[in-house]
Amino acid sequence: MDIEVIALEPHVNCLRLQGRLDAAAVDRTEVKLNAAAVAPGQHLMVDLRGVEFLASLGIRMLITAARSLKAKGARMVLFGAQPLVHEVLEHVAIDQIIPVVADEAEARSALAAG
Repeated sequence: MDIEVIALEPHVNCLRLQGRLDAAAVDRTEVKLNAAAVAPGQHLMVDLRGVEFLASLGIRMLITAARSLKAKGARMVLFGAQPLVHEVLEHVAIDQIIPVVADEAEARSALAAG
């Protein structure tokens, strides 16, 4: 799992994930996610276009990060999920906690709408 955090705007970061978000990847990714994206308390757009597999531990990691951001007054939006990953997100109804949109433009709009 590759992870990259990109500052898009003064209060918005984009987290780009690439690979499988399985148990092994979560162990390597969660600390980076929390340090780079959650700790600053900025809004976060999570780019899932490069994620080919999403396990339950990956879902937990995303939910935990979203709740941590919410506690700091920030929001998270997921975007670009491939069909199989999107199906998993729908199945667990993650959109009840974290907005899930089709693309980066919709993610920006979702954050702007608050």
